[in-house]
Amino acid sequence: MNILITGAFGNLGLMCIEEALKQGHKLRCFDLDNAKNQKMKRHYHNRCQVILGDICDSTVHPELLEGIDAVIHNASLLPPLSENQSELAEAINVTATQSLIQSMEACSTSPRIIFPSSVTVFGKSRPGEAIKGLSDTVAASDNYTRHKLTIEKALRDSSLSWVILRVGVSVDARTLKADRTTLHELLNVHPESPLEFVHPKDVALAMCNAACSPEADRKILLIGGGKRCQINHYRFIKTAFSALSLKLPYNAMAEGLYYTHWMDSKEAQHLLQFQHHTFEDYEKEMASRMRPLRIVLKPLRPFLNRLLPYALAKI
Repeated sequence: MNILITGAFGNLGLMCIEEALKQGHKLRCFDLDNAKNQKMKRHYHNRCQVILGDICDSTVHPELLEGIDAVIHNASLLPPLSENQSELAEAINVTATQSLIQSMEACSTSPRIIFPSSVTVFGKSRPGEAIKGLSDTVAASDNYTRHKLTIEKALRDSSLSWVILRVGVSVDARTLKADRTTLHELLNVHPESPLEFVHPKDVALAMCNAACSPEADRKILLIGGGKRCQINHYRFIKTAFSALSLKLPYNAMAEGLYYTHWMDSKEAQHLLQFQHHTFEDYEKEMASRMRPLRIVLKPLRPFLNRLLPYALAKI
């Protein structure tokens, strides 16, 4: 197939590129024109077509869509930027995507769009709640979830072939950054809150398989890692600390809620066959990634473990 990947040089976009090339697809990759992406363009120029520009410029959409069979639309602004830069996020996540949908509807080839929505549209979770399914209520709780639900509706109302993927918590050893506000919120979430992890490589596989699955047409699918990725919030947060051989205190007094859930991903797995990694794989990746720093910190570890509860309390 001829596939367009927007947001192609983000973490997930790069995994989509590698998976799509492995499957033998011909790629057109689109992302912002900046120094980093100019370097990526040179890296990939022999393997796929690369176009750099601004997704908010609707005049580039016809060029991007010419001869395309499917669009994996990863271009978006994520939290916390979606909340801190609300006007820019609205322009990218909503206005530009709506314009892209309209441009796709005008195409003679009528390409399929793969849209990554999010588990966050189910709202905030509580310990012991039931696994989320497609019949459960969704509602916007911030800019990001409102953007996702707005585009979900736009796709359902469109004439396009589409697949909406509501993706669980999807990070890997490369994505460790968190601003102070987000870190404070995460550290104060109830430790037993349910959280379903899904490896970004599995998400990329699901997206590429969704591009060419006839049975997935016009379906909303829940993209979680399955039973071996259904954990609690404490285990997820402590992974980065454990990778440094630091002991994250179990905060039994934390009562905060966060929008993560366990999901019924059986239909998605049946159609897309994407679940190949477990949460243990992520833990091993983190330990491997952190090994050099872990070695450096070894002499300080007893002191750091005594200091950690006080340091975390001040975040």
